[in-house]
Amino acid sequence: MSEAIQSVPTETNEETGRKAGRPRSESSKRAILEATRRLLTHTSVQKLSIEAIAKKAGVGKTTIYRWWPNKTAVIVDAVFSQPAFHNILPTPNSATDGIRAQIEKLGRQLSGKNGRVVAEILGDSQAEPEALRIFIETFLQDRYNSLSSLLEAGKQNGEFAVDLDTETAIDVILGPIFFRLISGQVIDDTVTHQVTQLLLKTLR
Repeated sequence: MSEAIQSVPTETNEETGRKAGRPRSESSKRAILEATRRLLTHTSVQKLSIEAIAKKAGVGKTTIYRWWPNKTAVIVDAVFSQPAFHNILPTPNSATDGIRAQIEKLGRQLSGKNGRVVAEILGDSQAEPEALRIFIETFLQDRYNSLSSLLEAGKQNGEFAVDLDTETAIDVILGPIFFRLISGQVIDDTVTHQVTQLLLKTLR
């Protein structure tokens, strides 16, 4: 029986099947992500439902669950896959310039409506370990890694104190921004500039 099952599909048939199915699947995935983004402009993370996303995207709920395990995973993918949230930074002339650029970019990403959505995702994930893991992996980890590399480089070239604890320094860098985010305070260029100046003095 196993030999009969294994002998039916050929390489050509498998490739043809994948090519035929992929456009529809990718199209559905894009529709789901776009529907989620549109719904988040007037619906909170907590109130948004899989049913609403499916209806807006014109797909069944089972299609959504083929791609994502739960609602939070859909939202995280929809939000953080946007170009505005990509953590692409120019090569800095110094570790100081790199940290300044990272803080300024993070401030812009967490301002306005996007900031409101991220705050809701962060709040919602406190009661969901899986959601928190997704948030860390898709958004926070890359910023942490970037700052860690910059701090280590700064310690080696004399920009920062050699005995500076990198993990504590990252907490000090990210803390003010995320505190303002979760407390609903304004995050703008003035705030990030002031935070950056203070932090860099401390790091030195």
